[in-house]
Amino acid sequence: MTERFKLTIKKPLSLEKQSQLFQALKPLQVSTEKEKHQHLYQQAQKEKEAKQKKKKEVKAALTWLYKNFSDCFNLEILKPLKLNINKDIYPYLEQEGAPSKIKLRLALKYYTHNLDYLKALINGVYRYDLKGQQVEEITQEQKTFSQGKLEKILQSIKAKKAT
Repeated sequence: MTERFKLTIKKPLSLEKQSQLFQALKPLQVSTEKEKHQHLYQQAQKEKEAKQKKKKEVKAALTWLYKNFSDCFNLEILKPLKLNINKDIYPYLEQEGAPSKIKLRLALKYYTHNLDYLKALINGVYRYDLKGQQVEEITQEQKTFSQGKLEKILQSIKAKKAT
């Protein structure tokens, strides 16, 4: 037969016993906190390294764009890009040294969210293709959208500076 255990109500530990128990468990608690902080630090380092790697890849993709399509991508004179210009660039991605589609999209996002690019879009009249030729007119709706995006970015920058 199996033996049944009886539940009994015991007195709470005395302060002295509680103190002894706490002192015995304290080193375990400290080591787990140290491990927790170390793990969080390592995780933050990995995230930082991943961001730096992504930034480096975006810069490499932008450099490739500046080199191969200098009529369209120019740091000195930013031109509003043709809508869906990424589809025009895709055939060139088969070249050696070209970025992947994902890195190209990230580079284009970085380029088109630039404050100077947004200002060029707001003040511009036409969008340009890869050869630097005027392709389509910029609509008032597109300018309004860009103005809103610009204001949102500026507010974000002000909020970061305030903190």
